[in-house]
Amino acid sequence: MAYSSSGKTHVEESDNLDSVVIYLKKILQHWKIVVISAVVLAVLGFAVAKLTYTPSYSSKITFIANNKSSALAVSGQTQSDLNASATLAESFKYVFTTTELSKRVADNSGFKDISVLDIKNWVSVEAVEDTAIINLTVTTPNADVSYGIANAYVNNYESAINAAFPSTTLTVIDPPLLASAPNRDASARNYTIVGFAAGLVISIFAIVLAVIAKDTVKTADDVKDKLGVDVIGMVAHVNRKKKKKGEDYKPLLISDSRSGFPFIETFKIIRTKIEHTAQREKYKTFVVTSTAENEGKTTSAVNIALALAQNGKSVLLVDGDLRKPAVAKLLGINASEDGGVYGVINGEKTLAEAIKYSEKYNLFLLVSGKPVFDPSELLSTDAMSDIIKSAEKEFDYIIIDTAPCGVVADASILSSYADGILLVVRNDMVASRRIKRAVENLENSGTKLVGCIYNDTESGMPNRFMSSYNKKYGYGYGYGYGYGSNQK
Repeated sequence: MAYSSSGKTHVEESDNLDSVVIYLKKILQHWKIVVISAVVLAVLGFAVAKLTYTPSYSSKITFIANNKSSALAVSGQTQSDLNASATLAESFKYVFTTTELSKRVADNSGFKDISVLDIKNWVSVEAVEDTAIINLTVTTPNADVSYGIANAYVNNYESAINAAFPSTTLTVIDPPLLASAPNRDASARNYTIVGFAAGLVISIFAIVLAVIAKDTVKTADDVKDKLGVDVIGMVAHVNRKKKKKGEDYKPLLISDSRSGFPFIETFKIIRTKIEHTAQREKYKTFVVTSTAENEGKTTSAVNIALALAQNGKSVLLVDGDLRKPAVAKLLGINASEDGGVYGVINGEKTLAEAIKYSEKYNLFLLVSGKPVFDPSELLSTDAMSDIIKSAEKEFDYIIIDTAPCGVVADASILSSYADGILLVVRNDMVASRRIKRAVENLENSGTKLVGCIYNDTESGMPNRFMSSYNKKYGYGYGYGYGYGSNQK
């Protein structure tokens, strides 16, 4: 697929947006898992904090540092003296935890079995910023031990300070007190916050990893790279609110301006590409299919037919999905008594009798409201081939909506009567390997795969603001089939 440099950049930006939006949507879809994971780990963190919590008690000493040369009244100190004292306060922090002073404190604390390492682990020293004040705090599991060690510092610090800084004095301005209650436990809060954050990160990472590992088509480049198929149109997701009980069915049709400008213009672009292919290759008949159900093939087939008809062409829209006919419902036409293709093949009606003309849509229709069980043999008959050949003599284009090609063989059978195939691929829905197998089966029919309609993408999302209708309504393109599970 050839792109201009600007076009390629636009596609790359669209692909990046699609990927980001897919991740966000998956996270939002699984928000309960994210919340539950965060809450569970938060509770676990809280429980760990409580189970491992040991009460601690602190005794604090506050010192002030001064130059001996200016150790007069505070009012007599210059700003330079205060700055020098503040600088020294930072240095004093390290003197308090030297091995020599720590050993002296341990020996004079009044408690046995206290090591130098214990002192270093239990003592914290902090210089108050831009001041000459130092706070020394002793924290242990026992209030008496903390108080004893703090007092040992008061009684033994001077010699160490004088040895390290002979020209400086360090004075106790707030002596230690015996703690009357344990310190406030911050570990429970901290563990809870960490657990909650970990739950969020782990669950979101797992969701993103699952999206990456999921081998689906997530960008337009994936269609080309994974499937080897050109993209002839990217249909953006259209948000429409869910239908209320008793509310009339509202399909997405380009004949309805409420479907939004981007949606309508996308199918006009697809129409132009189909017309160019038809003119170049002398094609008339196109099969529209998808690998699985709910990918939007019927919506695409109907809107392609409408777009061609709006351009002044005579178009026959055939509902070839005999197992679950949906074209009539999409167009709001009562076809409950019509046999469609099945009726013509069985001789109930001639082709001319079975074809209906819709003045509202300027479309010729061969539709049915009656599902047929296992129609593959009927579609393989010469009668089906004759229907297509006869129609090609009367119409400019024949658009055939078929059953999903990855589920039943109907699409491959009908493709053998057509000139070209249009494959609808819905964003991030069906496994790439499954689509690839479907593509191979379609190509075995001998009919050219013209291209892919990449459906339900997010790349056109900003354009939706061009339509007030699209601000209010939300809609998914696919329709339910009764073919079986949609394996991905």
